[in-house]
Amino acid sequence: MTQALKIHHDLADVVLKPTSKINTVRLKKMICSTLDQYLEEERLPASVVHADTKKRHGNNYQTPGYYLRLYRLRAELTQADLANKTDMRQHHLSEMENNKRPIGKAAAQKIAAILKCDYHKFL
Repeated sequence: MTQALKIHHDLADVVLKPTSKINTVRLKKMICSTLDQYLEEERLPASVVHADTKKRHGNNYQTPGYYLRLYRLRAELTQADLANKTDMRQHHLSEMENNKRPIGKAAAQKIAAILKCDYHKFL
């Protein structure tokens, strides 16, 4: 069995117990390089991210229609696909996404079951 590999980095101390013979020099470089990249990442406060997103999406940001579109796109469905799965009309879904039609509780539950999300976001 090989020796434990110990790596000291400003971010963490790493101890590995390889199960087979490995190139320890290469592994150390790879792990240290990955940890260095993490330290160099630019961090943004959530308030900055929300302000930027609100500017891009306007008044529709964080509305029921916004979440409907977000979850539909995440599920890689078109409005027509979702309409077929929910037995709704496509133009009704379009109006819901554009906040021109409210999403009732029954419709929200039906849509959420297909999109695998919490229906409360649509109310």
